[in-house]
Amino acid sequence: MSKTDLLKPAQIYMEYGIKTRALAYMRECSRDLGKQVGPLWINPKDTNIYLYKRIWIEAWIEKDTVNFDVPELQNDKNDKSKLKILKFQNKSNKPK
Repeated sequence: MSKTDLLKPAQIYMEYGIKTRALAYMRECSRDLGKQVGPLWINPKDTNIYLYKRIWIEAWIEKDTVNFDVPELQNDKNDKSKLKILKFQNKSNKPK
């Protein structure tokens, strides 16, 4: 697969999991707002055909992926200390 592949919305759904209706909604929002929402697309004049370049999809996914700087959890550190677990005695069924 080369980066210049042209993909149909159904192919994008199969490969990336982005639903065709979501792509249509982003195109509609782009037209309404006058700014790009979602990945770039190709629409030949006077047709109902929409194509996306693979490189555009991957660039959009990379750009819009949320990446939080989450601090390392205390439990995830290489702490060699053992967990202190209380051992409870089974008091049932003991002779008196």
